[in-house]
Amino acid sequence: MRYLNICGRQVGEQYPVFIIAEIGSNHNLDKTVVKALIDASYSAGFNAVKFQTYEPLEVFSGKITTRELNYEKLYGYKPWWKIARDHILMPRQWFEEMFEYVRRKNMMVFSTVHSVKDAEFIMKFDPPLFKVASIDVTHLEFLGELAKFKKPILLSTGMSYLREIDEAIDTIVRNGNDELALLHCVSCYPPKPEDVNLRNIVTLRDTFNVPVGFSDHSPSNFMAVASVALGACILEKHVTLDRNMEGPDHPFSIEPEMMRDLVRSVREVEAALGTFKRNLSSDELESRRQTRRSIVAKSIIKKGELLDRSKLKFTRPGTGIEPKYIEYVTGRKAKVDIEKEEIITIDQLE
Repeated sequence: MRYLNICGRQVGEQYPVFIIAEIGSNHNLDKTVVKALIDASYSAGFNAVKFQTYEPLEVFSGKITTRELNYEKLYGYKPWWKIARDHILMPRQWFEEMFEYVRRKNMMVFSTVHSVKDAEFIMKFDPPLFKVASIDVTHLEFLGELAKFKKPILLSTGMSYLREIDEAIDTIVRNGNDELALLHCVSCYPPKPEDVNLRNIVTLRDTFNVPVGFSDHSPSNFMAVASVALGACILEKHVTLDRNMEGPDHPFSIEPEMMRDLVRSVREVEAALGTFKRNLSSDELESRRQTRRSIVAKSIIKKGELLDRSKLKFTRPGTGIEPKYIEYVTGRKAKVDIEKEEIITIDQLE
């Protein structure tokens, strides 16, 4: 299994999960909201903040409207590219300020890009990596050019068959970039639990031998935390200050308290995963000593008397002879007097 080195931070299965706060469109065109989301991400313990960068008419056909995307009630009947321009995208003139704001909090900051022009714009701020959205898995020309920037790439895999993911990886690698991780993703907002298919994390890891994470669009933290137990080493969650705010992504994004809960839960699961070796902790060894059974005298046993089953029982603590050695004990003579309820030891037997 390979690992990513992102500005000196190792990202892979044997390292702490890299947790990304996706601000996306949840800034609501308000700088104070962007900074509040960055503050909340920092306070919760997220490792990175991510934005979105694209030109609306290069991503959406000019003929797609809010009606086709089921957002007519929210925005009225309008071309979707205008909604993206006027409501969804963070203004480009804010990026320098926001990148600097995130970095002052010792978090990483980067963006999803959808074109070479987007990447060239973001390169002005020296991002540690790029994110590629699921919609671009088959945009091989773009992937090949993006690879040449020599930045690690997180590739979301929503809506993609394995052969398409394989083609995308091959394109990136052939263009000189093998610093790549995949994100299991279900491109529904939010997805039904039965559609999440978390075991795909294992499939992607075993098929492509690259670090695998999870881009989670579910409204709870359950899926994200469970993904860590299956090997996800990167997590991406949409964040919001309030799910009741206006916008397409707020309803399935997590609020500040859930953000804190996510990080706490992930770190606990990480600690609990441990190793593949069957080691017993010092606390468990003490529990073993206290709670395992020993062979104990059920009644007084005189010196020279034979021990038989009727005179023995198995009780705590586990500091004596284990019950599995009962056949070794029975039929032997006592070297000394053994009191009732006394734990029997080897040196008491002839």
